[in-house]
Amino acid sequence: MGTSSLLRDLEPKDLGALLARLLAIADDAVIVADRAQRVVLFNEGAERIFGHRAAEVLGQPLDRLLPEAARARHAEHLRRFADSARPARRMGERGQVHGLRADGSLFDAEASIAHVELEGEVYFTAILRDISDIQRQARALEQARAEAEAAARAKSLFLANMSHEIRTPLNAVIGMTTLLLDTPMSEDQRDFTQTIRTSGESLLEIINDILDYSKADVGKLEIEQHAFDLRRCVEEALDLVTPRAQEKQLNLAYLIEDGTPEALVGDATRLRQVLVNLLSNAVKFTHQGEVFVAVDSEPVGDGRVRIHLAVKDSGIGIAAEHLPRLFQSFSQVDASTTRKFGGTGLGLAISRRLAELMGGTVSVQSEPGVGSVFRASVVAGVAPAAVPPEYLQRDVPALAGRRVLIVDDNLTNRRILTRLALRWGMLPSTLPSALEALDRIRHGEPYDLALLDMSMPATDGLSLAIDIRRRRSAEELPIVLLTSLGQRAALPPHEAAQLSGVLAKPIKAGQLFATLVAVLQGPRRVSGAPAAPAAAPSVLPGALARRLPLRVLVAEDHVINQRVALRLLQRLGYRADLAANGLEVIEAVERQAYDVVLMDIQMPEMDGLQAARWIAPRRGADGRPRLIAMTANAMPGDREAYLAAGMDGYVAKPIELDELAAALLQIAAPAPSAAADADLVVDPARLEQLRAMQDDAQPSLVRELIDLFVADSPGHQAALAQAIDAADAARVRALAHRYLSVSENIGARRLSALCVEVEGLARQGRLDGVPALVGQIGRERERVQAALLALRPRS
Repeated sequence: MGTSSLLRDLEPKDLGALLARLLAIADDAVIVADRAQRVVLFNEGAERIFGHRAAEVLGQPLDRLLPEAARARHAEHLRRFADSARPARRMGERGQVHGLRADGSLFDAEASIAHVELEGEVYFTAILRDISDIQRQARALEQARAEAEAAARAKSLFLANMSHEIRTPLNAVIGMTTLLLDTPMSEDQRDFTQTIRTSGESLLEIINDILDYSKADVGKLEIEQHAFDLRRCVEEALDLVTPRAQEKQLNLAYLIEDGTPEALVGDATRLRQVLVNLLSNAVKFTHQGEVFVAVDSEPVGDGRVRIHLAVKDSGIGIAAEHLPRLFQSFSQVDASTTRKFGGTGLGLAISRRLAELMGGTVSVQSEPGVGSVFRASVVAGVAPAAVPPEYLQRDVPALAGRRVLIVDDNLTNRRILTRLALRWGMLPSTLPSALEALDRIRHGEPYDLALLDMSMPATDGLSLAIDIRRRRSAEELPIVLLTSLGQRAALPPHEAAQLSGVLAKPIKAGQLFATLVAVLQGPRRVSGAPAAPAAAPSVLPGALARRLPLRVLVAEDHVINQRVALRLLQRLGYRADLAANGLEVIEAVERQAYDVVLMDIQMPEMDGLQAARWIAPRRGADGRPRLIAMTANAMPGDREAYLAAGMDGYVAKPIELDELAAALLQIAAPAPSAAADADLVVDPARLEQLRAMQDDAQPSLVRELIDLFVADSPGHQAALAQAIDAADAARVRALAHRYLSVSENIGARRLSALCVEVEGLARQGRLDGVPALVGQIGRERERVQAALLALRPRS
């Protein structure tokens, strides 16, 4: 039997007693009024809330319990409610109401109301709840939130101001020590000065860490969405930690698993920052062995993938009880770690925060004495499909079927080299020691090429190369040596002559591919070129600075971009100073003379364009400092805006070493006018730039590039013709772009312009007009070839 039936069975006096008991224990106010709006029931809850005794209120007008300003409106509302067909309104439907206590104070309330007709009389029943405490708590929370936001803004402003105040004298310290290092001094003085500079740069890194953390803490870190190349991002991160890893004789390597998309849309700078933090940590805590980066992916739908990066090291490892503290801010596994290895303890905390902002996270597995694996994941979009570079294609004709001997004692390197060789269709024989390799050579096994690691126990790669040369000539078996940059520079010239190529580790697929193709198809020469065989090789470390000494200031607010720019300039032989925004740039150029300012466009406080507009009219008679804009994803018209602001040149991010060298050369020796350029078959300024890149290691660079162009350009022409016959627009576009790169590198301006036209038409799928343009390309190629041969050095 239900409750309603039980209540119906009760005697009226029992039912009245039950209702009276319910009204007495109710915390809310229960008030009943008649049609004339006189109070006929006032429970104990109402007495507590309003402060009136029931006897004082019964028979009195209901509006006695309301503030005077609300009485007329409330009476009208009750009259309309009585005439409506709706029997009740739930609590909160009318929003807040206000009650008037006996002491004259007002309070916030919510009420539900019903009307009922009994024996011809209409009664209103209201249940009212005092929400004053809830409202006070809500106001307190709102005030606390506002105060917290104000504190966060004040903290952010304080950190920005403090950063500026600290950076200003710190940049002066670094800048002045740079100048001091260029003056004559004793070895001890040079050592002291270098220590000051290194310490200043370390302090600058700590400041950058703290600023990044503070931005993350107040939600000011923004994730951008731009197209980027995953492989380049990984390789640039490895480049930044390579010097420290080579100091410790650690093997650095990476492998991107097959099927992982490399053209992505996301924040390359932040992804690189995460990877650099993890790599720096791995190198710091690894004393021997290797640091290896593995990259793979999984689809997550909507044209996006989750990229997984694993940084594996053979370092000291971390005990299980210390792992929970690893990603806490300002925390390291123990106090002795900070004393022994240094650091702020912020790197991993920042990395995890950045990964989370990119839809992923960072985790770790570790075992003391064995090593650690740090895993980072991020979500990125997949960029529209494009023709992959040749070194990512399978069974490349230039290498397919070639037998390659790979000798490396490191299992990871052997695995990487073997997988790349198989991808390109080569036939690898992989051996872990020089002794086994020499045994194969003695027994007459045929090979088209040998890849030898320099650093092997017992017999190193160079010694093995010399032993091989006693049995086979360079024509019979070209040899490419894998080594570090420092070892490469130390190779004796007579021993380096035994080699057909030298590649710096960590192994990069693009550089390895270009070197193998150049060795097997082109002239036998030492090359570390990462581009196609006909492209200009990378500038050798220090070569440009010796020919073109410059004082350089880098204006860049992001720490990773700062490190990339400084590393590239260091490769060219320059020691640069840093500024983090336009105001610091102005202070720096007022304090001392610079030849060049590499200026990021988007910087806090004052951007690059504002700084350029300030500097340009104040330059000296020699036009110094020259300003080079650095920015990513430039839009049409941006270059004109940069030049209008006073910029002298422009390099796009990510910055390539050769592009940076070319920009520095161009502003040091301006190219001919555009009118003159139009009449040139080959731009002499470009040839001068190439001559400036020659040094003792590559004394005949210009001659070799001319020979390569003369030898390879007919093949480019023929490949274009074949693609046109097959009506393959994508292939035509890719070949035209490659031919454009070749012609630009050699300075063939008109030929480059024709290639741009072909590439544009092919991109639109319009091949009708392409054969005529290819005919023009053929005739222009003959003119370029004749001009180059006339300019070719004899020795």
